[in-house]
Amino acid sequence: MLIQVNHLFAGYDNRTVLQDISLTLDAGELVGLIGPNGAGKSTLLRGITGVTPISKGEVFYGERDRAKLNARLRARHVTFMPQSEPTLFDFTVRDVVLMGRYPWCPPGGSYTAEDFDIVVRAMTAADILHLSERTVTALSGGEHRRVLLARALAQNTPTLLMDEPTAHLDLTHQAEVLNLIRNRTRNQGVGALAALHDINLAAEYCDRLILLSHGSILRVGTPQEVFSAELLERAYGSRLHVSVNPATGTPFASPMPIEENEFARDARVHVICGGGTGSSALAALYRHGIKVTAGVLNRLDTDQQTAEALGVEQIVDAPFSPIGAECLARARELISKAQWVLVTDCPFGRGNLVNLQLALDALKEGAKVYLPASPPIETRDFTDGKATAMWNTLLESGAKTWTDPDAFLMELFNSSMNHPAMEENE
Repeated sequence: MLIQVNHLFAGYDNRTVLQDISLTLDAGELVGLIGPNGAGKSTLLRGITGVTPISKGEVFYGERDRAKLNARLRARHVTFMPQSEPTLFDFTVRDVVLMGRYPWCPPGGSYTAEDFDIVVRAMTAADILHLSERTVTALSGGEHRRVLLARALAQNTPTLLMDEPTAHLDLTHQAEVLNLIRNRTRNQGVGALAALHDINLAAEYCDRLILLSHGSILRVGTPQEVFSAELLERAYGSRLHVSVNPATGTPFASPMPIEENEFARDARVHVICGGGTGSSALAALYRHGIKVTAGVLNRLDTDQQTAEALGVEQIVDAPFSPIGAECLARARELISKAQWVLVTDCPFGRGNLVNLQLALDALKEGAKVYLPASPPIETRDFTDGKATAMWNTLLESGAKTWTDPDAFLMELFNSSMNHPAMEENE
């Protein structure tokens, strides 16, 4: 075992990105880290290397606690190839690749003939030997990517952590790079963990896949085990068709056009939100062609501005004031047309408490109501317990919970077209 991660939590600016991540990386395997943008792939790789501090958890390099290793020892065990790196100085390609040998130089020492031989072999493997005297500031994006790969190979560690190693590369070089990494794992016993944007490439070349979504691991397994339509749809928030590549026998996923989904055209969702808690849900629903309405919202609220920018029909009332009777009546009218009501994790005070009553009324009329699974309502209740009581009534009356917009979208897409509320509205 080259890497072991136990219950890792990490993030930025007091915002948790990764939640309770545990994984292993063994010698001789190429593991693909897949998931949508913002799932936490880069943060996980940086957390394993120590570039991003972790707030909780343990990382072991072999049997050694990473926290007890100095930078030089870490760099002798793990190589990290970043997603991007600024080219601020006119170093030659050879100089940049030679930097990969620095962890092996004795303090105050110099590079040896062996170091230069390793650099030449690394540049040859990455197909950049002909660029060795060019300055890195004069390279294309794809060429610079292969320079970073060559530097990673020159570092010559038992573990490779790579963030989008095929980014900016053409199809030929994508295949060459992944073949190169796979050959290193199989022939030299290297362990490689690579974040890959193209999940079909990941299925083609990786021994195992780790599927991330919203900072948590959804599934770890072979490509065949991970490539289920349900799992991928849950992670990516889009309907996917999973088949088998006839040439290789590996799983292959392709998105289904929204236009082919009659449900997306007929579904209607009303979102009760505020304070920016509904912006991502509003955007996700709008992006998938679902009719979405929102409110009651205060004017200039973040969610109100998001809805306005998206062209979402909404009910807007004056800020810093209780919801008025006219707005309440209009909100009831909009909600009566919706089959689903999505409540976000917004705070509730006396001014917007009536929004929970709207959700409760909708539930009684046959709509499906979804409440956020966290944080607890008690932490957002500024009504002396009235919001908590209504929340509990909603749950007791059949309201369901949701964890993120993508999971909610999958619930919608998997719902029957014969939903009773939809029949009534039609």
